[in-house]
Amino acid sequence: MKQLVIIILSILLFTNCNHNKEKTCYITGKVINRDSKTLVLLKQTEDSRYSGIEIPIDSSGNFNYNMNFQFVEAYELIFKDELGRGTWSPILFFPDNDKIEFTLYPKDEADSNKVQGSELSLKENAINQKLIDNYYNRYVFWEQKMDSLMSITETNSIYYNTVSDSLKAIGQEITLFELHCAVKEQVNIYGYNKLLRILRIQKDRRNIAIDSLKKYCDLFLKEFPNHPYNEIAQYRLNGLTNIKVGGDYVNFTAQDSNANSVTLSEIISKNKFTLLDLWSPWCGPCIRKSQKIVPIYEEFREKGFEVIGVVGGINTTEKYKEAIKKHKYPWTLLAEVNYENSLWEKYSISGGGGSQFLIDNNGKILAISPSPNDLRKFITEE
Repeated sequence: MKQLVIIILSILLFTNCNHNKEKTCYITGKVINRDSKTLVLLKQTEDSRYSGIEIPIDSSGNFNYNMNFQFVEAYELIFKDELGRGTWSPILFFPDNDKIEFTLYPKDEADSNKVQGSELSLKENAINQKLIDNYYNRYVFWEQKMDSLMSITETNSIYYNTVSDSLKAIGQEITLFELHCAVKEQVNIYGYNKLLRILRIQKDRRNIAIDSLKKYCDLFLKEFPNHPYNEIAQYRLNGLTNIKVGGDYVNFTAQDSNANSVTLSEIISKNKFTLLDLWSPWCGPCIRKSQKIVPIYEEFREKGFEVIGVVGGINTTEKYKEAIKKHKYPWTLLAEVNYENSLWEKYSISGGGGSQFLIDNNGKILAISPSPNDLRKFITEE
């Protein structure tokens, strides 16, 4: 009996090790009619500003790379020159085969790009084609109407509200379609990746019930118990549940410029109001907003108002030090290097820029990205 148990445990151990062992995929391709010299390879969940492996494109437009990875998940190829200009069209693929082949065209011909050898990428293409067939023309029609109204600053009319409501309705149709066809019917890594993207956009739309999203998350967690997507899904789901006015803040500990550990909960408990200011050095609007807080902070810092800043969107400690030296805010500034605490995910911040959260001493979120006037009003009313 004892020997049988040992044999079973050995089989399970071997199976788990084999399941999580490093995998290899050879990616190769041809670039047609463009002068780009380099492609950047990265996971879709990574920040393209600071992550990625550079793959050279030879003079004939050919490229190849032998990629090693532990889990199949969504990856992107991005032309480095597009990254440099700040606008890029990523080529999404899944390394679910030993070899993936690409044919890539200029940005204005991106619809002609081909990814061959990946079954999951084929599923992505098929769903995308259904989306185009069913929704593209209607969405573009109303989007053009919206652009016309915005160009003449006509944003307070009944017609503007009609256009806005139409766009929102189509957006909800698209999300429901994706949930059914790309998530419920695709319990694979493509479906999981699509669920992560839906969780991301729900921050702004909030048109799907949280309970429904949680059921889908539980479904994929059960199917892929060791996958790194599980942590991301949980952060995004928690963000939808808690990161809202009336919700609870997320605690964390990070280091200041003297390498001292600072815990947010300790700051919150000592003050009537704490403004958590998450920002990136390359985010102009974030910096301008932080600068407008300085006079309010100087006025109320002795009356129970505190600000804690966190510098993120960086990949080295040196960039953190450069940022705090340049901007010299009068409050404590903590470091979030390489998203080590996943704060941007935990606080539902998309795009990597930043946001501000006003928190009372009970840990409740009173406002998200309040204007300086609203911030002053919250403080003075108390």
